[in-house]
Amino acid sequence: AAIGNQVLKLENSNLETALYMHAKVGMAVADAAVACWYSKYVYNVERPQSYINRLIDPNWKPNLYNPLTGEEGLTPSFPAYPSGHATMSGAGAEALGSIFGYAYSLTDNCHLGRTEFEGAPRTFGSFFEMAQENAWSRVPLGVHFRMDSEEGVSLGTRIGRHVNEMPWQ
Repeated sequence: AAIGNQVLKLENSNLETALYMHAKVGMAVADAAVACWYSKYVYNVERPQSYINRLIDPNWKPNLYNPLTGEEGLTPSFPAYPSGHATMSGAGAEALGSIFGYAYSLTDNCHLGRTEFEGAPRTFGSFFEMAQENAWSRVPLGVHFRMDSEEGVSLGTRIGRHVNEMPWQ
């Protein structure tokens, strides 16, 4: 919704568009979360840290950290596949694209001023491009495999399309 809110402001959208966007994005992302977590426990794919520690380097740690506590080398305690970030961003991108256009270009200012990581604005050529970057960001952190991210975006996109196919009036 944060990306959608930025677009609503940029477009000087009316209340009807705002309600429509929040309903569509909310439903798509909620359905994506349910499908993603269901799938995680169907496929039960281990995290990169488990695999790497078991077969390659027992001391390897991912790059994820908690900015509130300073704890480093974190990995989520639930299965990896599909990526939640990827699935929900794919669903959100599909819903937003259906409303504002699939080639809507924007600069994301959600993280402007953040100090725990690079908070510089990022420019994207589409919501889908933004979703792909969000999904990929989990791979270099070491908490997801590539397939987790790619298939998460695919699953989320399909869910977003189902939401778009509803009889909206």
